[in-house]
Amino acid sequence: MSILLIFAIFTRSEAQQTHPDTAYQQKLIEFQQLLQSGQIDAGVELLDNLIQEYPDYSEAYYAKSLLYAQMGDVETSLPFAQQAIRLKPKDLTYNNHLLGLYKSMGDGEAIVRTLNELLQYYPNNPAILREKMLMLHASDKSDEALAVYDEATKVIGNSDTLDVVKAEVLIDMGKLKEARTILEKWYQQRSPLREVYGTLAFVEEKLGNGKLAVKVLEDGLSITKNDNLYFDLADFHYKQNKKQNTYSVLQSAFRSDSIPYPEKYRVMSQIASSPDMLTLPQKQDLANMLVLKYPRIAENYNFKADILWQSQNLAEAKSLYLTSLGINPRQADTWRKLMNVEMAANQLSESIMHGQEALIHFPNNAVLFYFTGVAYFINQDTTAAREYLEAALDNSSNENDYVKSMIYGSLGDLYHALNMVKVSDAAYQEAIALDSTNASALNNLAYYWSVRKENLEKAAEYAQRATELEPASHTFMDTYAWVLFQQGKFKEALTWIERAMKGEKPSAVLLEHHGDILAELGKTKSAVTQWQKALNLAHEDKSVDVDKLKEKIREKKYID
Repeated sequence: MSILLIFAIFTRSEAQQTHPDTAYQQKLIEFQQLLQSGQIDAGVELLDNLIQEYPDYSEAYYAKSLLYAQMGDVETSLPFAQQAIRLKPKDLTYNNHLLGLYKSMGDGEAIVRTLNELLQYYPNNPAILREKMLMLHASDKSDEALAVYDEATKVIGNSDTLDVVKAEVLIDMGKLKEARTILEKWYQQRSPLREVYGTLAFVEEKLGNGKLAVKVLEDGLSITKNDNLYFDLADFHYKQNKKQNTYSVLQSAFRSDSIPYPEKYRVMSQIASSPDMLTLPQKQDLANMLVLKYPRIAENYNFKADILWQSQNLAEAKSLYLTSLGINPRQADTWRKLMNVEMAANQLSESIMHGQEALIHFPNNAVLFYFTGVAYFINQDTTAAREYLEAALDNSSNENDYVKSMIYGSLGDLYHALNMVKVSDAAYQEAIALDSTNASALNNLAYYWSVRKENLEKAAEYAQRATELEPASHTFMDTYAWVLFQQGKFKEALTWIERAMKGEKPSAVLLEHHGDILAELGKTKSAVTQWQKALNLAHEDKSVDVDKLKEKIREKKYID
């Protein structure tokens, strides 16, 4: 979510101020302006000064909490949210934000505690009671949730809000027809609550009434005028494999002025990550709509860039990532994507430059050190590559095993290039120990072992596993063939090298290996043909020993 979303929520809280301090209010406006211009660090500094100068005013605490939350730093965000509520315990906006933090942390007890504290101020508030019921149910306390419902309805009477929650509890308990009975009453009464129609449509779909589910949602749109139902309707069209209808309904949702941006962001995230939900042009159109409607929100440009990248339009993708970072440079993953695109376009110097710039904003980011190191390595600057890749490892203590394995795998490649054989092997083995699905590490270690005729049994195991993980990789097929060759299993080696040869354009190494295997199987004429083809391509691959290749051709036999 963009930090610009602070404006809409923050303005509402600011309007509730009871103090007349215009200097304080002016500072809050300055904070908004700093965020709008992408000056995040300056905005944080301004808030720190405000808190120090006005420690009893809540808005700066809330703004700082919201800012960190939207940057994904929940741990830093939490104490500021708690302090804002200490100063204004009845503020629903602050409490809603705090509940969101607790939900992201999975802290059910804190959520119930916060709701109970709110109920002291708003004892008959259906929305708060609804949240408490949902939380109890999510904590496997469905009986307690239903007890809250019974007590609440005694006090406040019939409530579509509470009946929707009861229906959701019954749905999870498998009591679909009971849930339908509760919801149909509100459907017939034309309830203005969106959830009545969304939940009833879900029940009808589960009961096999797909067409009726769509009708309920269409009626809900007409009755409530709540455009969020477009998203529910899109889900149902998608489940029925009506992709054009799905796309058309999503267009209506994205055009809507009444649907808040966070909802559009959530749905666009799902669309972008789903490979088969829409076509790439359809995804691109929806991303364009967000860019045009919200031009100052950085994430919209990321959506569009991601889709362009999938379409192999690297130049436009790069331009959009740069636009996004111009709005908000504190996006570590966007820097990574920018560098990736530049490496894919062989713009290594620019990738390195942007890696260094990214590390100014994120000086301890292991992933950014890693990609900068990889860019240096591809650019054949092994000294700088080693500096950055080892820095990536030094800063990786808080990263997951996948990232650590990726770093160790690239260090294995680098150390091998530096002829540090034992250290290279150790790095590969560490990469595999951390992530047994690291196909590149498995393949590379297996190949280097086979070249040195070491650990051939283990090499075969690793090479086979790599081909299973990435069955379309002709390079991995070649490695497995070469390991089998070194084991003397020439017929099996031939099977795998022939699979590898089906690639678009076999490399000189692949052609030479094919010739070597054929020679050992007594197919001398075919072997010489392959060696000659390899020699014709040898200028493209420095790893080929041209003199040895010529000797094989001249002697018409395999030479180790």
